[in-house]
Amino acid sequence: MALNQEREEFLHYLRDNGHRVTSERLRLFDEIFSQHGHIDAEQLLESLQEREVKISRATVYRNLDLLVECGLVRRHRLGRRRYLYEHVHPGQHHDHLVCTECGRVVEFVSPGISALQVEICRAHGFEPSRHQLQIFGVCTRCTQESRQESTLDDRADSDQHRSDQHRSDQHRSDQHRDGAQTGRLKEEVHA
Repeated sequence: MALNQEREEFLHYLRDNGHRVTSERLRLFDEIFSQHGHIDAEQLLESLQEREVKISRATVYRNLDLLVECGLVRRHRLGRRRYLYEHVHPGQHHDHLVCTECGRVVEFVSPGISALQVEICRAHGFEPSRHQLQIFGVCTRCTQESRQESTLDDRADSDQHRSDQHRSDQHRSDQHRDGAQTGRLKEEVHA
């Protein structure tokens, strides 16, 4: 579906449902359809404001809801942080990997998963209308950072252990030396 068709679909939806066609709505439409990934409402607001579009946060949220209702935008709750939005690409479906550490979202397409879903629906006599697959875990970047931090922590723990061991050895040596000196003093006094 070409962008002009999507715009016309949005205009028809607005008119058919008694909503006004405003310049703010059209600028928001243009902005979200210029994005090539997931975007949250705050990022969208910031992007519009950088382009000197006078639009309120409430207007952004209301119009995102309208775009979702008319089927041109999908809203995903990816992770615990926030909702993300993306414009719909008709006939193209993808799923998501979501990092629970940094919130990074990776889109993927798997013909194997799609075939399995069709098979499962057919086996249960189920007619699917849509689906969402989100796999939550830790991304490579966060895993590597965690390993580096763990290595640093292990080194720090090891350094601390060596330092504690050195102090303990030093303390024992001091006690031994003090004990030996005390023994000599006792010998001298008793002599």
